Amino acid sequence: MAEEKITTTETVTAPAEPKPEPPKSVQELEAEIERLKAANEKQKDAISKANGEAAEWKRALREKQTEQERAEAERAEHEKAREARIAELEAKERVSNYKSKLMDGGVDHTAADIMAKALPDGVSDEYFATLKSYLSSQRQAVETAALNKQPGLSVGMPPTGSAKTEEDAKYDRWFGLT
Repeated sequence: MAEEKITTTETVTAPAEPKPEPPKSVQELEAEIERLKAANEKQKDAISKANGEAAEWKRALREKQTEQERAEAERAEHEKAREARIAELEAKERVSNYKSKLMDGGVDHTAADIMAKALPDGVSDEYFATLKSYLSSQRQAVETAALNKQPGLSVGMPPTGSAKTEEDAKYDRWFGLT
């Protein structure tokens, strides 16, 4: 590849120097100084006035902001109290629902209250159905065991053999039952 050279011819011109002013007289210079001092005083007064107005607006804005901040803080406090109250009511409702479901499953009132308070939020209905089934099967097992431990009781089967003794037959005859 061949390199190409680009050449330009630009001329830079120096800025023109200002023409020197003819020297001023002392009176003209003193008058110019007085005029500049007066203009400076006017600017100082204008700046002072503007600063005063700005300070006044700033003070009013601060007062208004503190009122707004107080109102905002009060509103935030009310909102926080409302949220706490809602959370408390939701917790009470949850405990009440859990207690009701536990009592439907066969748990007594006191135990249901303690268990409902201990259960976390979001327990499914499947838990309560499983608990009810478990408690029912346990109750049935206890009843069956109690019936099996009692002699002479039948658990629904017909009795075998003669249940009456000779003495029972004698009493039946005396009372005219036979």
